[in-house]
This record gives sequence, C-alpha cells and structure tokens, in this order.
Amino acid sequence: MQTEESKNKINVWLPLLLAVMMLGGMLVGAKLQPPAHKTKIVFENSDGPTQSIGQGRVEELIRYIQAKYVDTINADKLVESAITTLFKDLDPHSLYMSADQVKKANEQLEGSFVGIGVEYLLVKDTIVILNLIDGGPALEAGLQKGDKIVGAKSQFDNDKDSQESDIISKLRGAAGSKVNLTILRKGENQPITKEVTRNRIVVSSVDVHYMLNDNTGYIKLNKFSANTFTDFMDALKDLIDEAEMKNLVFDLRQNGGGYLHEAIKVLNQIFPEKDQKLVYTIGKNVKKEEFFSAGRNVFDIEKICVLIDENSASASEIVAGAIQDWDRGLIIGRRSYGKGLVQEQFDLKDGSAVRLTVARYYTPAGRLIQRDYEEKEEYDSYLKKRIDSGEFTNNDQIEISDTSKFYTANGRQVYAGGGITPDVYIPYDSLLLDNYYIELNSILTRFAYHYSEGNDILMSEEEYINEFEFDDTAIDQLESFYADLNDDAVTSSSLNNSIKMALKNDLKARIGKQLYSDLVFYKILHKDDPVIKEALNAQKTYNQLTHKQ
Repeated sequence: MQTEESKNKINVWLPLLLAVMMLGGMLVGAKLQPPAHKTKIVFENSDGPTQSIGQGRVEELIRYIQAKYVDTINADKLVESAITTLFKDLDPHSLYMSADQVKKANEQLEGSFVGIGVEYLLVKDTIVILNLIDGGPALEAGLQKGDKIVGAKSQFDNDKDSQESDIISKLRGAAGSKVNLTILRKGENQPITKEVTRNRIVVSSVDVHYMLNDNTGYIKLNKFSANTFTDFMDALKDLIDEAEMKNLVFDLRQNGGGYLHEAIKVLNQIFPEKDQKLVYTIGKNVKKEEFFSAGRNVFDIEKICVLIDENSASASEIVAGAIQDWDRGLIIGRRSYGKGLVQEQFDLKDGSAVRLTVARYYTPAGRLIQRDYEEKEEYDSYLKKRIDSGEFTNNDQIEISDTSKFYTANGRQVYAGGGITPDVYIPYDSLLLDNYYIELNSILTRFAYHYSEGNDILMSEEEYINEFEFDDTAIDQLESFYADLNDDAVTSSSLNNSIKMALKNDLKARIGKQLYSDLVFYKILHKDDPVIKEALNAQKTYNQLTHKQ
C-alpha cells in the first residue's frame, strides 16, 4: 500500500541512498582492530582508586528493578536499553551492537559468509535464483539461474514440510552441513531435489572490472574488507597483463568504507614514490600514527580518476583525500559523506560488542574530513539537507563548513570539514528525483524477472548491450505491474522522455544481469553515466589540475 510518506520524494529517496551507508561508513567505520578479549574493564577514577564498571550504579539499579518492580521485566533487554541510551551522548559512529548485529557486521568486514552461494529474489513467497556465485556450493550441486526453491530440509528437521518463511534461514548454516532443496525448474514436469553442502562463500570487494577503452580500465570497489587489497590487485593484474591498461577510473561511489589498513595498502599500489604521507590519526588516548607509502608498487598506473558521491565514506575518503592532496589524480563526482572518525571494536563476553571512536584521521595536507555532529538529528538527515540546499544539482550550493586554507602539492586550495569536495563536480540529474520514477525503479528487479519470464531474449551479450532496446510498451507494462503491487497506486502520464529513457536503460541493465552477468549490467549502466563520461574526457586532457607546471 502506498502511504503518504512514500509520496514524499525525500522520504522515498533517502532510504535508497542510506542502505549502503548503514552497512559501510556509518556502521563499519574506518578502522576496526578488535583487541584481545577482556572479561573486566577498569578505569582510573578522578577521585583516585580504580573502580570496576561491573560494580557501578547501573548494575545496582537493575538489581533493584529486578527485586522490587511491580511487573516482570527482561533484564537483558533493560541492559541493552541502558547501553543504547549511554551511547546517545557520544559521537554518531560510536555504538553498541548485539551479538546478531556483530555477526552480520563482521561478515561484511571479513568479506565472507557461510551459505550456499546464491543471489535470489522473493516472488510471491517463492525463492527464485537470480545468480550463482562462481565456485559456490549451489553451482557445484547443479542449481541453475531461474530455479525456484520451494522446500528446504536440513539434517535435524522433522518430517513436516518447510514453510516458505523458513527456507531463507535454512540457506545458511554451519560450514559442512547439508541441506536438501526442492526445486521447480523450467522445462521439468516434476520437482527435483538437490543436496547442497553449505560452505564459506568469499564475496569480492570488486563489483566489476573491465576496459572502458583501449588504454583506460575501470574498477568498482564496494567496500574495504579484509580481502580488498587482494581483490584490487587481482583486478589490476587482469587489466594490465591481459588488456595492457595504462590509466584507471577507480569507482568509490556508494563505498561506505571499512578497514583502514586495506585503504593504506590500496594507496601503496597507487603511489609509486616512497615516504609520501598517506593519512595520519590523532586521539586523546592513543598516540599519533602516521602512514607513508612504501614505494613498492607492483603495477604502474599512469593517470587515475577517482569517482565519489555522497555515500563515499571513511576509508573511501582516505583514498580520495590522499590522491587529491598529492595531485596524484582527479576526484570526480559529488561531495563525499564526511566521516573522519576512527573506530575500534571491543568484544563483550556475550558476543555483543561496542565500537568506540578512538581517534580522528587527517589527510596528508592536514584536513579533517569529519562533519560537525553537535546536532545529532541534523547529522543523521544530512542527505535531506544537501538536497534541500540544492547541492546535488548546483555546485555553488556546497557548504564549506571549515574555511581554513589547505593546499595540494601543486598549490591548489582544498577544503576540510563535510567531506571531500571533488575537483570536477557532476550534478545529480534532477529528473531522477521524481517520486514516481523512484517508486517504479524500486520494483525493477521484480519486474525484470517477470518480463524475462514472458519474453524470450535470444542474442549474445554484445548484441544485447549494443543493439537491444525497449519501446514504450515495456514502460506501460512496468506501470501496470506497479499498480498490481500497490492497490491505491495512481499511474502517471507525466513521465517525460528523459525519465522513460532512464527507466528503459535501468530495466535493460537489470534484465542483462539476470540473463547474462554483472558485467553486462554495469556496461549498460555506464554507457550513459555522466560521471564516467567526464572521467574519460578528463583522461584526454589530464593535466592542469594534477601536473606541475
């Protein structure tokens, strides 16, 4: 059902942009180095003696509540509520996480999880396999794209058929455990059963890499996990050894950050010179730490353009900031998120953890990128503020919160506070802020599956990328599909040609992903991407901003 909130373009758009950020920059942070496990934490009281936190007032209050309160209470829930309240007085990136949240966040950081290795879509309570991970258990067991998983039974299940709501949870389990899946497959008259052995699935930090032209390669990095440097180097090796890449377009858009040390290792490959300062950190209770280039790069990269946007955060900003400060390359896109705080994780006995901000990081020129967080509510709604100010569509509306003067190696003035301001600004297409476009776009993955089920597209990848086009009939079908999903939806005749073209391209990309590969998906999206077009233009004239006169 379509609510009043969903009719407001800001309220609809913000969750889409925040999704990656919540898993990256805001939750993960720029540095996570879990210390050895401690069962007791003590601190020096200003009055003198050492005091155990476990014997403090919070524990005493909870004992009173348990013993005297009129109703039965859940002590664990009360403790978590007290901890959450405690963190409200800290910065926005210090937080408490339950054991379940720690597990999920660690999977993001470690770049792996235990499962069967499929990407799926839930269609009317049925799990449809959209893609299978290369080398994953599902592929090895003979599952295919388009298979519908209608049943799942593990070793210790009873004989009762699994409900659809249980199937998703059974796709994951302990490594080495087995699950029997009941599959409906196109062309098969009867359901088939496949036994799949769950295993650890390694997820690459690199979404895609390929050559944009004869000498310029492209790498899209989605996070800075434990495997990022290896993934990055594998992509570089492929582009340089196989395609003879000279220049690089490095896409950090929607990259919310991750491990600081992985960002440093990536920068070490980008900076061939030794002893160039890459970043430094300063904290009240930790010593100043400086990171320098090692001068041992494996591959030679000539020109580099880094793509950023409003959701490029923490480790992404460290990379972009170092490249900008040293005039090593061009930063293209829109102003980044603005997170210059370093977190450290402390694990608790019950599997939960706290992530505390222990330091601030600074770019080589001395810039602190962190936005002001005095007003928490305003901090959390930063995207709305940027949209309302017109910053997304007008470079002149970028608010410079810190007017201190900082300069790059070649003397260009750059700014601190509020994120990395790009060298070349690319506005967001205001037409794509249309509320109806956003809602149609949000169901495109489901519609793409629906469309491809009823329409056979028989052609090669290259033919599909370069020749296949949708007409307005597909958009009419999309609107009807949307209306069926939303009883009170009102279809609109106000879709102008630009929005229709954008929807057709998005639909083509999603169907290309389902029928062919992620590479097809990105190649289609990138054909009309103004940021990539500008990066390619900049490679041709690459110069006045980065080369010494």
